[in-house]
Amino acid sequence: MNSPPIPVLSVMKVHDLFEQSVCRYPDNTAVIHLERKISYRDLYFRYAEMADYLKGLDIDEGDRVGLLYENSIEYVYLYFAIYKAGYIVVPVDTSVKPEMINYILRDCDARALIFQSKFRRHLPKIIDDDTGLKYLVTDKNPKLDNIRPEVITFDSIPKISAGTQMDELLSDNAIPDPAQSPHDLAAIYYTSGSTGQPKGVMLSHRNLVSNTLATVEYLKLTEKDSIIVILPFYYIYGNSLLLTHIAVGGCQVVDNRFMYPEVILDTMEKEKVTGFSGVPSNFMILLNKTSFASREFKDLRYFTQAGGAMAPEVVRKLMNAFPQKEIYIMYGQTEAAPRVSYCPPERLNDKIGSIGIPVPGVDIRIMNDDGIEVPDGEPGEITVTGDNVMLGYWNQPEEQSQVLRDGRLFTGDLGRKDEDGYTFVIGRKKEIIKTGGNRVSAKEVEERILENENVSEAAVFGVEDDILGEAVKAVIVLKEGTGLTKKEIRNFCKQKLADHKIPKFIDFMDALPKYQSGKVNKLQLAKM
Repeated sequence: MNSPPIPVLSVMKVHDLFEQSVCRYPDNTAVIHLERKISYRDLYFRYAEMADYLKGLDIDEGDRVGLLYENSIEYVYLYFAIYKAGYIVVPVDTSVKPEMINYILRDCDARALIFQSKFRRHLPKIIDDDTGLKYLVTDKNPKLDNIRPEVITFDSIPKISAGTQMDELLSDNAIPDPAQSPHDLAAIYYTSGSTGQPKGVMLSHRNLVSNTLATVEYLKLTEKDSIIVILPFYYIYGNSLLLTHIAVGGCQVVDNRFMYPEVILDTMEKEKVTGFSGVPSNFMILLNKTSFASREFKDLRYFTQAGGAMAPEVVRKLMNAFPQKEIYIMYGQTEAAPRVSYCPPERLNDKIGSIGIPVPGVDIRIMNDDGIEVPDGEPGEITVTGDNVMLGYWNQPEEQSQVLRDGRLFTGDLGRKDEDGYTFVIGRKKEIIKTGGNRVSAKEVEERILENENVSEAAVFGVEDDILGEAVKAVIVLKEGTGLTKKEIRNFCKQKLADHKIPKFIDFMDALPKYQSGKVNKLQLAKM
């Protein structure tokens, strides 16, 4: 039986999603992490005591609070507690250098940092003489001398008992204060920084809540659903998994060990998850290097894929391996909170390569450089409008003016629509290689190379060239036990691509460098 619909008008702020699920499903398991599990009721107590304490800190409502924590039960209640206390959440990428964390905290002028004690060794580089941080909140005392911000440990925070507060919450049905504005800034998500310094994407409560409810709708999520979480919560795709499953009273099975993919597959079977979400590299690794395709996963209902285009050949392999499972190919951006479109599973076979149709409440149009919508079939830039579109970039008005124009988000992705209104991504504006006067889509070349049965992964980008100005370069990972030469790769490409699209330079690697989110780090590849 499906859960009753979430009353949209009563959800004003992100933490209302959590509180309403506490009211409706207090005994449901909210999070499983390794051998630990916690119900919505018990998660609420941890959340409430943390929120009460944070609210009493000597910082102002609307101040920024950094969250430097790995996926865990603690991350979940800390994330919602920051909202409840009236602050703006700044999820921090745990994989970046401490100097970058310093940059992010300084850029957003954070007043507090909640961090996992395992990162305490980085504090001397995270905190400098000019820090605006007033508080450090952590699970264990960092025991470092000469730290200017006040240090607060979890065990010093007063505990609240079950009883009155929970009863009041349940009886009031977590009705939010009508004076609250869903348009208030909720969170700042810093992009991965694939080009230059990262940008702070400002998302409002309405951005996050509206997109969460839209995603719940098309994925048909209920309180019976559970998701294996391998994507970090600080990454907007991982954050979407967190919010959608909390919104319906579902369960999140956290496993941070994707470097041992068979362990992840074992966890999926043990916990009987109903959903799996990943980026293209996750699926390529599972399909090419594990027992993934030979497992049945009796309880699994669906897969979702986003975080970059997945080659049609890889999609076909997934479809062939799991013909009875629903496969959602999705498209989004951090700037869109994040979901923009999805391809309904029943149309995947005849719309292979498409990112599908808009999620509920979102409008997609293909526009030319003059901001005019182009006819179906013609290429242009993918633009988006809806309640999910960001407020803007933190302290970067020039960058903001380039992507937010006339109420629309210009994604920087090139695409076209077919006669049925399905959108296809042609390439990235910044990943169009201009070689010898020709324009080459890196995405197109990658997809053709991945059609070779001996190729596991491929990344294509432009490099400086004295003759062509820019030349096409491919970095390729071969499947174990196979061998291909550069000449064989070029000959294979000649069967599929025009001459000017064939890589001039080819390198082989054992693995492509990736961000912790799983996306390929092309900036690092280019530097190498």
